[in-house]
Amino acid sequence: MPQFPSTSTIKRAWGRFLHLGAMIMLLALSVIFGWLGLAQAGVMGTQGTFTVGECHLVQHHHTSGKRGTGSTTDYTCTGEFRSDDGKVVAKNSWISGLQTGYPKASALSSQRSGTQVVLRNGQGAAVKFIIVFAALLVDAFVFFWFVTRFDKNGMTLKETWGTTRGTPTRAIVVGVSAVALVGIAAGTVCAVALPG
Repeated sequence: MPQFPSTSTIKRAWGRFLHLGAMIMLLALSVIFGWLGLAQAGVMGTQGTFTVGECHLVQHHHTSGKRGTGSTTDYTCTGEFRSDDGKVVAKNSWISGLQTGYPKASALSSQRSGTQVVLRNGQGAAVKFIIVFAALLVDAFVFFWFVTRFDKNGMTLKETWGTTRGTPTRAIVVGVSAVALVGIAAGTVCAVALPG
C-alpha cells in the first residue's frame, strides 16, 4: 500500500509553493509596470500623436469591507494614433484612465506599445517605477522568508538574519533591497519634480 505524505508535509509544501508563487507574481508585476513606465516615459514603443474622436466618462464601482461600496471615475477616449514618422496609423485606438475628458480633434502627445496607447507623462511614469521598486522590495523579503523558512525556524527575525551572514542569501536580499530603496527614492523625487 502506498504511503501518503503527512498533513504537516503537505502544509509545508503548500507554504513553499505559495512563497514561490508570490515571488514570481511580484516579479511579473515589476516587469509589467516597468514596461508601462518606459512606454509612458517615451523610451519604449512608438512616439506619435493621438487625435481624440470622443471621450466618455467611466464609473468604476467597488466594494471595500467595512466601508461598503464606493466608486471612482475616469475618462476613456477613442480616436486615431499616428506615429511621428507616419509609418503607423491605428484608427481604432483608445486611451483609458484619463483624469479629464478632451474635446474632439484634440491632439495629444502619446506613445504606443503593442496595442496600448498612453499619454507621455513623466510624472505618471515615475509613479509606475515606484510601484516596480516597491514590489522588488517586498520580493526581497519574500525571498528571505522562502530561503530561511523564517516562519518555521523558531528564531526571531534578528536571529534568522544573523544566520545569513556571509551567504548568497544575504547578498541577494541586501542588493535587491538597496536597488529598490534607491529606485523608490528616485521615483518619488521624479514624481514630485516632473510635470504631470
